[in-house]
Parts: sequence; C-alpha cells; structure tokens
Amino acid sequence: MLAAKQVCENRNLAFQDVFSRQYCLSKRSLPQIEGWESPKPLLGWRLTHCAKLCRCDLLDKCGEHIGWFLGSAVDQNGNFLGKSEVNLTAALSDPDFWSIAEKEISDLAGRYLVFVITDKGQRAYFDPVTDLPAVFNRMEQTVASSPLMALSSPIRANHRINHNQVLKKGGNYGVQQTCDPDVLRVLSNHYLDLETFSLHRHWPSDHESFEAPEDSLDAIAQKMVARLGQVTSALLNNRTCMIALSGGMDSRTLVYSAKEDLHLAKLTYSHRATWISQYDCYIGQLVATELGLAKNFQIFDALKQIKEGIYDNADLRRLRWEFCYRTGYQNAPKNAVLVVADILPDTDYVLRGNILDMARANQWPRGFKFDLNHGISKLVLGGRTAEENLAYWGPEYLNWMDTLPKSAQPRIYDLAFVEQLLPNTLGGRLIGYGNANYINPFNDRYLIHSCMQIDPAKRKSGLLNSALHRACSATDLPMTRSAMSDDKTKAEVEKLFA
Repeated sequence: MLAAKQVCENRNLAFQDVFSRQYCLSKRSLPQIEGWESPKPLLGWRLTHCAKLCRCDLLDKCGEHIGWFLGSAVDQNGNFLGKSEVNLTAALSDPDFWSIAEKEISDLAGRYLVFVITDKGQRAYFDPVTDLPAVFNRMEQTVASSPLMALSSPIRANHRINHNQVLKKGGNYGVQQTCDPDVLRVLSNHYLDLETFSLHRHWPSDHESFEAPEDSLDAIAQKMVARLGQVTSALLNNRTCMIALSGGMDSRTLVYSAKEDLHLAKLTYSHRATWISQYDCYIGQLVATELGLAKNFQIFDALKQIKEGIYDNADLRRLRWEFCYRTGYQNAPKNAVLVVADILPDTDYVLRGNILDMARANQWPRGFKFDLNHGISKLVLGGRTAEENLAYWGPEYLNWMDTLPKSAQPRIYDLAFVEQLLPNTLGGRLIGYGNANYINPFNDRYLIHSCMQIDPAKRKSGLLNSALHRACSATDLPMTRSAMSDDKTKAEVEKLFA
C-alpha cells in the first residue's frame, strides 16, 4: 500500500480521504495510518483498513479466533453479520471444517470479504460478485481493495491492458487484469489460497442445477422477492442507509420488496446527472410519495451544481483523479456523476438495485446461442479494438469457460456477468466514490442462481420482471422510458427543474 501512500504524498492529497473504506492484508510490514485500524497479526498476516470499513473477528464453533470478516452480510435466516464477532458453526478440529465453513460463507448476501487464517489452511472468500473489491499481488503476498493498495512501489505498465489507453479512450479492465502486471483481480465464486496465491472455484458446484424448477414463474418470483426484502430489511435495520429511487425496473423491485422497513432509511433520493436522469428524479419523487416517504425524499442536482460554478474545473479535476487513484486508473465517469457521489450525505451505505438487470437477461443476444465475439464484447475491454480483443482475449475466455461445471455452461453469459464483468465494473469502480458507499441487496447466490434458472428468453421478454413486480405488489407508476415519450410528463419534468 506504499504506492497509494506515495501518490497521495506526491500530490498533496489526504490518504484517509482518497482511500476511504479500503484495506490491505499482507505478510509484509504495513504503514500506520491515522484513522485506520490494524488488529493483532494472525499467523504472520497483517491487516490494516479504514475505520469506516467494518471489521469483525471470525471465530469457529469453539470460539477460536480464525480470521477476520470485513463489510456487511445477511445469512439465509435474515441475521445480520458485521456488528460483532462472526461465528461459524464448524469447529476447526472438525474433519469437514472447510466444506461447512465454505457453505456458510457462500450463502451470505451483501458486500463482504472473509479471511480464514488457520494452521490448517489460509483462504480469502469474497461476496458473490466481488462487490467489496479484491486484488492480489503474488510477488508481495498481498490482498487489497485496489491496485495501488496492493503495491509497495509505483505501478509498472501492463502491456496487456494499458492504463493510459483506458484513461484516454475508456473501456474496462478485465480477465483479471489491472493497471499493473503483478496485480490481478480475483474472480467471483473463487476463493484465494493465501499460501499459494492461486484461485479455486467453490461455486457453482458440479451438482448445481440450472434448469428451471417446476414451480410457476410467480412462485419463483415470490421466493426471490421474499429473500430480497429480507436482505434489504436487515441492512436498513442494522446500518444507516440511503436508498436511490429512479424510474427503472430494478430500483422499483428493490424498494417494494422491503416497503415495510423503508421508513428506517436515513434518506431516499434521486439525482440529476444526465438529461435522462431528470425523468428518474420525477418518477423517484412519485415512488417516494406512493410509499409515504415524500418528507424524507431529496433530489440532488449535479448539473445545476456544475452550471452555477459550485464545482469549478479544479474541483472536477480533483474528483476525476481521486477516482482514478482509488480504483487503480479506471476511466472516470462523467463529471456530474462524480459530483452526485461527492454531495451525498455521509452514511454507511447507499442501497442500489444493481445485478437485478440479470432478471431481463441483459447480457444475452437475441439468438440466445453462444458466440465468442458477443461474450468478449460484453466485457467492454479497453486498450484494443473489438477485433483485436476477440483475437487476444478469446482463448482466455474459452479457458475460463472450461472451469465451469457442465450444468452451468448453458448460462455462460450470466456467469461471465457475475465473474468477469461485475468485479471490474461494480467492485472495481464503485470504490472510486469517496463519499458514497454503495451496496446491492441482490448480491446473493440464492437470488443470482434463481434468476439464472429462468430461461433467458423468458427473462428478456420481461416475464420475470413482471412476476417480480407482482410479487412485491409494485404499483403501476410510469417507468423512465415510457415517461420520456409522454408530453404531460415532459411538462412536469421541465417544471421540476425550471
């Protein structure tokens, strides 16, 4: 993490602000940072993390300290993890300790990371889509939240995906690549062996079925909404949360799944960062009123803040570069998006409906057949043309496919979304917003698996989303797309931002 510290010192930036909510685990000595916490080392492993990132001791059934839990999670019974000690139901002395512990960790929803450090093995487990980001540096025996946090010296150019090309022309890092060739991003659904620094798949298992169950679509949707609401409610009851409201399907499903507990939110809000998002603001206001949250609803207008000079060019330049440093030189979003995150009130989490777009088969082509070119294109890899990406990364994509159980192969695009894309675009990028800590209640293997079991054609036609809305009794308020073509709504939106 010395590279992160050095960047801040060279540019006169406050490390605590730039690398807020980040962490580093290493066998090397780590710098002491004001406002950061460093528990007593465990079997030679040293952990340091921002105090805003919650840490709990991980204990086995007998109360033996066997690691650390970072972040927030909800178990299958709706119990919240992340406030006090996290207890596994297996004892370290049990012969099947690893299989029991792995199942318990895999069944958690939320944004979390679990370090299991014992004399019987040392592993790191990650949340379903690696929403709490993780990269590793085998050379330095380090696991960290972002590339600069995993390095003790300045970055070296990675010629596989050059960070300067990503910064200038956009696109994602992917296929585990980061801005430095020694730092690799973990793959979701794999644990990292801390003794060999190798990744091993733990989900889905060989016996996992991806065929649609016999239940009706409505019955499946009801179970999904019940679990989504359970996770969302647990977060609202145990963390200080804000909820982003919009005119999209995913946001609608999220909030209506837990409508009984929405009053616990610190704030519900919408933001205007693009022309389209002004419609989200208008509809978000309608949703808040419908749910009895109008008094606790606010619109954050980033476009107005920039237009009126509240954020000048120097401020915007600072926000862009801080985003780049936090994420390991990811291409920064538009200025207004950065401003929105910067002006949000301080809170533990902002609840979002990401990952729910699986419910409409967002990664699938209309033909629903496997095509390598389509698979590579959905990763939106930076640094090369589309044709070059296919030739260069195609073999590695196929190698990754071969690691999947045969039963999972028919859902290849869904798993690529979870394992290849989201660790870069959710975990890898959302950490770039210093004042906004996002969490996705749909980040749960039960929900992801249930979604994948539904035929992609049914999802793409809107059948699953319709069933989800029926299951959570979402009212028939307009969606953004339909609102944009309605003259009356256009007039109301103009009035809202007059």
